[in-house]
Amino acid sequence: MRFSRELLSLGTALLIAGGAGQASAKDFNVSIWFPDSHPLTNHGYIEWAKAVKKASGGALTPKVFTGTVLLPPAAHLSGLRDGIAQITYHAGTYTPADLPEDNVLAQLALSYSDYFLAVFATTDMNLNDPGMQAMWKRNGVVYGGGYATPPYRLFCTTKVTTLAEIKGKRVRMPGAAHSDWAKSVGAVPVNVSSSEMYNGLEKGQLDCASNAANDMKSRSLWDVAKHTTMIELGVYWAGYEYAFNPDFWKGLAPGERRILFDTMAEAMVKTGHGYMRQSDEAVAEAPQHGVTVYQPSAALKKSVADFSTVARSKAITLGKSKFKLADPEGLIARFEKVAAKWKKLLANIDRGDEAALIAVLKKEIYDKIDVATYGTK
Repeated sequence: MRFSRELLSLGTALLIAGGAGQASAKDFNVSIWFPDSHPLTNHGYIEWAKAVKKASGGALTPKVFTGTVLLPPAAHLSGLRDGIAQITYHAGTYTPADLPEDNVLAQLALSYSDYFLAVFATTDMNLNDPGMQAMWKRNGVVYGGGYATPPYRLFCTTKVTTLAEIKGKRVRMPGAAHSDWAKSVGAVPVNVSSSEMYNGLEKGQLDCASNAANDMKSRSLWDVAKHTTMIELGVYWAGYEYAFNPDFWKGLAPGERRILFDTMAEAMVKTGHGYMRQSDEAVAEAPQHGVTVYQPSAALKKSVADFSTVARSKAITLGKSKFKLADPEGLIARFEKVAAKWKKLLANIDRGDEAALIAVLKKEIYDKIDVATYGTK
């Protein structure tokens, strides 16, 4: 059934792309597979598209496709490369063979909890690190900007707050690091798309799902999972919030590229505030939907803290054994250097100060990019 749905979505995408003809800078397709209510979609794409049109005086008019109307989740990388869309979101852990370096760095996310540090550091790394740039070029896309989530929680069909209660539970996890933690506490990790969490919980194929708290509301998980545990399983990052089809990017004037970068920087910060606000609202509203919200036991909480200390070594092992990277430790060390830089830059910035966050993101990353040459070779 899933295969049939993906074929249908791909067929729809080809009809749309074919019927519209060759996309131009005036009118182009952008796609993200989350629902409209999701902050990465609402703030990151729908509101951002309006900002692009306004900033360009109508010269740039993104046509936003959400859900799987244009492309199924895992095809947002290949669909971008093939020109079905000109800008897409992509979860990198869905295509690990294509993005090995990205997947190694994604394993470190379990050890981070600061949304803006995660977003700014991953964006900086992907835009400026030669190894990461080579990976994106190898995949036929031009990287634009990153994203992260608030800390992951557990949404379960029964109460899960202790080591004893989580043992044997089938838990949807987003990637290798989270899956390794699940195994360490005796749970059974299940690697499926976040778009399949609802059905998995509803049909009993999953006992729990791990994602940011906003998904109780934006994906209606509170209808099928009546027990939420406020454990902090780190943030999630992988892939990108924005990347460009190379031919589309090369066809833009430098000033148009600057507009895209400037509006993306603003959208990334607004998305973060929306993400965290919606997560807080979902937790507050959960009891009205019959959901009981718990705190994890001390032992369950400690299991995450203990595991985060070995996340780095596991990421190195993954890079060597699975992805056959020549120097995964060097890759991780370069990212840690970038993250340390951003920890210092953000040290005195109020995370609620939208203007200050946008200013430092532009000053330290986007303003330094030569839009006349970036992504054109």
